[in-house]
Amino acid sequence: MERGAAVYHRVALGSFILLVAFSINPVAIAKTDGADSGSSGGHVGGGVNCTLCHGYNSGPGGVQLRGVPRRYLPNGIYDLTVRVFDAEQVGAGFQISAESPAGHEGLFVITDAANTQYADSPGPSPYVTHTRDGVNDSISTWDANGGSYTFHFRWVAPAQDAGPVTFFTAGNAIDGQAVFGDRYYATYAIANFADVPDADGDSDVDISDFAAYQRCFDADDPATPPSCEFVDEDLKTFLSLLEGPTATLPAGYVLADPVRGGLLYDEWWAVNGAPTPTGDHPLYPAVGQQTGSSTFRCKECHGWDYKGALGDYAPGSSHYTGIRGVFGTSLGPQDLFHLLKADPTQIPNGHNMDAYGMSDDDLWDVVRMTLESVVLTDVYIDSNTGAFRPDPGVGLNLFNENCAFCHGFEGDDINFGSAESPEYIGGLARRNPWEFLHKTRFSHPASPMPASDLLLWDVFEAASVGAYSATLQP
Repeated sequence: MERGAAVYHRVALGSFILLVAFSINPVAIAKTDGADSGSSGGHVGGGVNCTLCHGYNSGPGGVQLRGVPRRYLPNGIYDLTVRVFDAEQVGAGFQISAESPAGHEGLFVITDAANTQYADSPGPSPYVTHTRDGVNDSISTWDANGGSYTFHFRWVAPAQDAGPVTFFTAGNAIDGQAVFGDRYYATYAIANFADVPDADGDSDVDISDFAAYQRCFDADDPATPPSCEFVDEDLKTFLSLLEGPTATLPAGYVLADPVRGGLLYDEWWAVNGAPTPTGDHPLYPAVGQQTGSSTFRCKECHGWDYKGALGDYAPGSSHYTGIRGVFGTSLGPQDLFHLLKADPTQIPNGHNMDAYGMSDDDLWDVVRMTLESVVLTDVYIDSNTGAFRPDPGVGLNLFNENCAFCHGFEGDDINFGSAESPEYIGGLARRNPWEFLHKTRFSHPASPMPASDLLLWDVFEAASVGAYSATLQP
């Protein structure tokens, strides 16, 4: 499963993590024989990843994780692959971990000892990384593979329900010349536990589950619901376990990823790879001042503060539309999903987003983010002054440990504006604190910036980083 492009990195000062860098011959400049454990970007390792030694560089590539199930069976065995790609680079390294809030989960198995290994020799280890031979092989086959390389290994799921398991994946596309010419990419995937045969994940086995299984055999239904993944095991035991009331939550909602939903809310086509929409969205009102693809962004009508016309996008704003926000919506999961998917001929204000390029999984991610992760931003940001409420001093250490390596300790290493009109992290925190808070929590689409919700920060910690950032230069 390839679910997230979002992403996260955290730098632990005082640590020294070497990932991959070498010359084309290849002669090692830095550590080519595997990343030190704890470099996957996961919360157990403090979010540490390649950027500590290789710096922050953007590029046209990325990292893909395939094979992660939507639901894992007890002791289930899954063959996984990590593909690092960047046509402008020459080779790759990686590291991966599987983590729940309680710690590492399951067991990785090395299936290609020439190119992959445990990060802690001789293992087993909760981290899998490249070998020296794997790096060298990536260089020799890079062009033949279209500027990419794929690593193979296996994961054995825990024997019992460990809750959602997040696979944190760090990839480094190297330039073969110097450490700071390398490019860091990251992604993640989340697997939920498979409570066989509970198709919709509502903790009972009832007629709604049976309806879900019937769809697996419906030739006229083009959609394959997540419940079909384990249909053989499910149907064997369904009748003997039938119990409980009618299901209350749809399976798509139970399995949805609210962090990815936050990214889609920002700019969904940069997340799911769909073509950039053209023209104006039919629901975008005439009073609005935006045009083109911007009118298809959820945030454009509902706001970074989720309050729409009742918040920062009130009358007088260049983003004013008169449309209410999503905070405090009275719609339940199924109704909100239907509103996003249906066209206006089916229900009033149907968004028809599947027609423009959003899949059912995309829509469920947005629904879950809306219903579970949207917060009252007034708690963290003064709605009158736009000032973050937390003490900047609280955010100082968080910023230095998590943000400074990319943005610089003065916050001026990444320019969001232009050479003529630069804008740095401090300027954004002052100009639009609501956008700052949203992106801190969910990341920026198609970038390796932190997603603090994945790293298990609370919203107060994210807002504290905003408060400190607002003290930095424009």
